[in-house]
Amino acid sequence: MEKRRAEGRGRPREFDEERVLDRAMTVFWRHGFEGASLSELQRATGLTPPSLYNAFGSKLGLYEACLDHYARGVGAGTAKVLDEPEASRDGMRRLLANAARDFTEPDRPHGCMISTAALAVGERHAEVGRAVAARRARTMEAVAAYLGRAKDTGELPRGADTAALARYFGALIQGMSVQAGDGADRADLEALVGVAMEAWPRG
Repeated sequence: MEKRRAEGRGRPREFDEERVLDRAMTVFWRHGFEGASLSELQRATGLTPPSLYNAFGSKLGLYEACLDHYARGVGAGTAKVLDEPEASRDGMRRLLANAARDFTEPDRPHGCMISTAALAVGERHAEVGRAVAARRARTMEAVAAYLGRAKDTGELPRGADTAALARYFGALIQGMSVQAGDGADRADLEALVGVAMEAWPRG
């Protein structure tokens, strides 16, 4: 269990970083960067603002650490599929089905923390928007690379527009995230997956 030392008033103390990130992640996921107040983060983690700042540098530093924590844990299912060497129609279906499941788990906020994170922030927090947009861009690149491998092995026909397909599937995942946040359940999203896969060109 990883411990991180936080300097506050009095003696330095150690805390369980995974536990702190789990709890701070839920606050950011539910309220967004701007909506998550220091008082809420303090209540959720049990740390004082000085301790949080000492450990993570800033509220943005904590937010990015939580995004990394999400990507390593809750959001890892997507990356796992995209990293598979053999890209296929079945693999893309599994990726979307995983998203339908993960976006609607009953014991946590719905949707994808990264897909819908900081879509609109004030000018004062433009750096936050850029940081999250860069993460979404990397996911889009991974989707495009996956489709490129599918084309190379004949899983996609030679004339398939992989760039447009990557945009399509990326937009679909983001849309599923929004719909989950608006109340769509797993069955709703799984039905959408079935329709969406008709866009995969057949040879």
